[in-house]
Amino acid sequence: MELQVNLNSEVGRLRAVVLHRPGPELEKMAPSTIHQALYSDLLDPETARKEYRQLEAVLGQASRLLYIDDLVQELLETNPQARSFLLSSIADACPQFKKEEAETLPAGRLAELLVQGMPGTGLNPLYNLYFTRDIGVCFNNRSMPAHMATQVRSREILLADALYRFHPLFARNSSRVNPWEGAGPAARFEGGDFQVCGKDVFVVGQGARTNRNGLDAFIAAKRQESGLFHVITQELPFEPESFIHLDMVFTFLDRTHCMAYKPLVFDKFRYQTRLLKVENGVVREEVFDTIFDALHSLGYDYSPVFCGNDRGEYPEREQWHSGANFFAFAPGKIIGYGRNRHTIEALSNAGYEVVRAGDVLDGKVAVGAEDDGKKAVYTLESSELVRGGGGCRCMTMPVCREDL
Repeated sequence: MELQVNLNSEVGRLRAVVLHRPGPELEKMAPSTIHQALYSDLLDPETARKEYRQLEAVLGQASRLLYIDDLVQELLETNPQARSFLLSSIADACPQFKKEEAETLPAGRLAELLVQGMPGTGLNPLYNLYFTRDIGVCFNNRSMPAHMATQVRSREILLADALYRFHPLFARNSSRVNPWEGAGPAARFEGGDFQVCGKDVFVVGQGARTNRNGLDAFIAAKRQESGLFHVITQELPFEPESFIHLDMVFTFLDRTHCMAYKPLVFDKFRYQTRLLKVENGVVREEVFDTIFDALHSLGYDYSPVFCGNDRGEYPEREQWHSGANFFAFAPGKIIGYGRNRHTIEALSNAGYEVVRAGDVLDGKVAVGAEDDGKKAVYTLESSELVRGGGGCRCMTMPVCREDL
């Protein structure tokens, strides 16, 4: 089956997802560059790659894995226009970059250097690229580059934009939309804050990385093709860093459950939830107590499973380590960090079979990716990946799902 962009939910059976293995770029991080790179600690790259292989093993049995490095190399090898566009975009953003020298490099080597950094050119390593979620989003039959809040991740957007413009996977059905060209520099919109509940229902976090200007730009783009749609917005705190995106406090699990960090999602007195109804270009706002109340008003009967199992200090501890950040590859088939034991217990109590992702990697169990009503949570080992500040949803950019 020929793949094309199709994404109308967060939980429909996954057909294709874009990943990036943690690579040599992580080995180039030093204590002096940790905070510039948006990290709180150094990672052991070898251990991170071992953990990442568990993610690949689970998702590889459920869907087609696409690697952003390979996609970029394909463009550089096969499409002179795309190669020129990407290198020109990088040169415009980084005056020290010498486009003429880069053009002489073989496509494979150039693709490596664009990710791992090029000393003396102003191109730093892309330390955060294994969090492919943030740099672009797919919704309906559209692909849209993000508009990052931090300069250190700006080159990642250029890679995503070039892929969305030129790679056959995205270009064959003219999926690309880019609302940022006229949105102004103040607009901010990152993939971790964006979730697709239905074809015309979206949930967007507003906080440190996505603002109202970015949301308005997305609404303007969506309005070009839909006369009626809804956007639920959830206000987020700007600190601590564990609240960086919506998917750190709220993720969809199946047709009936969402994972939620209760202290924030259900604290109606501090962080506001709004429902925006966009009809024929007119935006009407209504305030709700929670995301769940807004979803219920639209006919979605979701119930929460609580991060940390709503017990004592565990919600705060486990949310800090991406305990609410799960990725669904089919309805009720999810993957997340096993270290968050009380959250996993809450999922078990909600009917999810607990399966070690390491057992999938070792060939001891197979992944059930069918839409069969059975629920399972695949638990990923994480002592290093989590140090990057994100979870399994952060490490995935879904391109194609089956419609529910």
